[in-house]
Amino acid sequence: MRVVQVKCPRCQQPIYSKVKDLAFYCQHCRTMHIRNGGTNIIDFDIAEFGPNARGDRVYMPFWRLFSSFTINQANVAGGTFHKLSRMIKGTANGGNLFIYVPAWETAVDEFKRWSMGMTEGQPMYSLRQDFNNVERGPTAITKEEAMQLADFVVVTMEAERPGTLQYLDYSLQVHDARLVYLPFVRGAQGLVSGL
Repeated sequence: MRVVQVKCPRCQQPIYSKVKDLAFYCQHCRTMHIRNGGTNIIDFDIAEFGPNARGDRVYMPFWRLFSSFTINQANVAGGTFHKLSRMIKGTANGGNLFIYVPAWETAVDEFKRWSMGMTEGQPMYSLRQDFNNVERGPTAITKEEAMQLADFVVVTMEAERPGTLQYLDYSLQVHDARLVYLPFVRGAQGLVSGL
């Protein structure tokens, strides 16, 4: 295992990591930065564990994408745009929504489960200032990659419900991307939300 030393761009304190991670957290000044050809300090949130979260705790990273979605034209046989119409804040043809994209390396089925579940379920949480010595899962997906995956999340959500999506002409624009660390508990069946 190779230890990588990085200096915080804000306070110049050394940061150590034993895992490959695009995001580095400085415990000294509580900043998060991404190293992707350079060093950029980014906005991030850390969610508080729920009172019933017991067991092996870990924080997993998601890109929370504030987006505008507009349906220009659609044809759905045997159904409607049920999920999107419930989630979008705006008119019947469009509005704003948060899209959650898992930022860690995971299998496609798990990616779909967490991205669709968090996007449809819009997690509610209190914020905390630090990780409180709880393990932080490594970030493997860049903000740019997450923005490209937003289309996949939205179309997959509609394609996997009853009815047949035959045609969809839409526009999706991501206005803001924030790295959000959500609490999880490791169990026999894998990760379980710790909210």
